[in-house]
Amino acid sequence: MLLLTFFFIVLNSIQTNFVSERENLLQPAAIMMANTVAAQGFERLEQPAARSLLQNTVRQRAASYDVRILVFDDSLQVIADSLPDDRIGQTVIISEVIHAINGTDTIVLFRDRYVLHVAMRVYDVSSGRTGAVLFVADVSDIFQSISNIRTTLILATLLVGLLSIVLVFVISNSLISPLRRIMSVIQRMVTGQLSLRIPVRGNDEYAILARAFNTTTEKLEQIEKNREEFVSNVSHEMKTPLSAIKVLSESILLQEHAPEEMYREFLQDITGEVDRMTNITNDLLALVKVDQREQGLNISHFELNQLVEDILKRLSPLAEQKKIALIYEAEREVQIDADEIKMSLSISNIVENGIKYTPRGGTVRVIVDSDHQYAVITIQDTGIGIPEDEHDKIFNRFYRVDKTRDRETGGTGLGLAIARATVLLHNGSIRINSKADEGSVFVIRLPLRR
Repeated sequence: MLLLTFFFIVLNSIQTNFVSERENLLQPAAIMMANTVAAQGFERLEQPAARSLLQNTVRQRAASYDVRILVFDDSLQVIADSLPDDRIGQTVIISEVIHAINGTDTIVLFRDRYVLHVAMRVYDVSSGRTGAVLFVADVSDIFQSISNIRTTLILATLLVGLLSIVLVFVISNSLISPLRRIMSVIQRMVTGQLSLRIPVRGNDEYAILARAFNTTTEKLEQIEKNREEFVSNVSHEMKTPLSAIKVLSESILLQEHAPEEMYREFLQDITGEVDRMTNITNDLLALVKVDQREQGLNISHFELNQLVEDILKRLSPLAEQKKIALIYEAEREVQIDADEIKMSLSISNIVENGIKYTPRGGTVRVIVDSDHQYAVITIQDTGIGIPEDEHDKIFNRFYRVDKTRDRETGGTGLGLAIARATVLLHNGSIRINSKADEGSVFVIRLPLRR
C-alpha cells in the first residue's frame, strides 16, 4: 500500500510538471498574441479587412500551438476565434476573461474537463480600450498518459511484488530524466541562449513536447537574427552618410579663408548625403508600413495599363538621360482590384532599377498581359544582370549584388524588398530570370479580383 502511495505521489508530481510545462509554453504565446492584437488596435479591428487578417493570424497561431484561441473586446464580445466562425460576434462570459480585462492575467486548469485556460489582458494604447486573449488547450492526453502508467504500475505491483520495486526505479528514472533534460535546457535558454535545443529521443509525449519547443525556439532565434541583422544594416547605411557629412563639415570649419566655390562644393556634397539619408528613411517607413499592414490595403478597381503608362512617363526623364529606350507593350487591356498607390510604388521600384543598372543605349521593356485569373507585368532590361546564385538574396533588405556600383546609382537597397512585400500583400508572386551581363526579367503575377 505504501508502495502504491509512493507511485501515485511520483506520478502526480510528473503530471504537475507536464501541466506546468504546458503553461510555460502557452503563457509567452498568449502574451505575443495579446501584443499582436494591441498593435492592430480595437478601432481598426472593426474594419472587415483588419478583422479578417486577425482571424487568419489567430488560426495560424492556434495551429502552431495546438490550441483554441479566442479574442475578446471590452464588452466580452468575441472578435476572433480559431474555430471557423464558431463564436465570432457572440458575447461569452468567462471568468478568466473578465479577470484578464480587469488587469489580472490568469491560468486555470479544469481537471474535470482536462482543459487549460490561459487568459491575457490586451490594452490598446491608442484608444484606451481593453480586451483579452484566451488560449484553450486540451491537456487530456497528459492525464490519460499518467492514468495509463498508474494502471500499469498497480498491476505490476500486485503481480510482481518485490520486482516492482526495481521497475519503479527504472520507470521513474525514464520519466524524470527527459523532464530534467528539458528543464535544464529551458533554464539555460531563459538566460538568452536561444541556440540551444532539447535532445529528442523516441516519439513519446516528451519527444513531442521537445520538438514543439524546439520549433518555437527556432522561430524565436530566426526573429532575433533578423532583428539584429536589420539593426546592423540600418546602422551601417546611416553611418556612411553621417561620416561623410562630419568630414565635410570639419573641412569647412578648418578652412578659414576658403574660396566660395569650395564652400558651395562641400555644401552640395552635404546636401547629397542628407538626401541619401532621407531616401533611406522614406524607404524604411514604406517597408515598415507594408510589413505591419498599418493601413491595410486600399483596394480599388482600376486600369493596370494606365497605371503602367503613368509610371513610364514619370521615369522617362531618367531614361532619356542615359539614352535608354523605355518601351511599353500591352497585350490586352487589364482591369484589376488592388491598392493603386502601393502597386505603383512596387512597379516603379523595379522599372527604376532596370534603368539604373542598364548601360547607356540599352532597353527597358514593360509588358502588361493577363489570363482569366491573374494580371502579369513583365519588366525586361538589357542591363548588367544578376548572377544566378544571388537570386534568393536580392529581395532581402539592404542586400546589394555590387555595393560599390549601387552606391554610385544612389540606391538604398530597399526597393526590391518593398516591391516583393507589396506583391505578397496582394497575394501575388514575383520571380526573376537573370544571368550576369545578360540583363534581367522580373515577372509579377497579381490576382485580378480580391
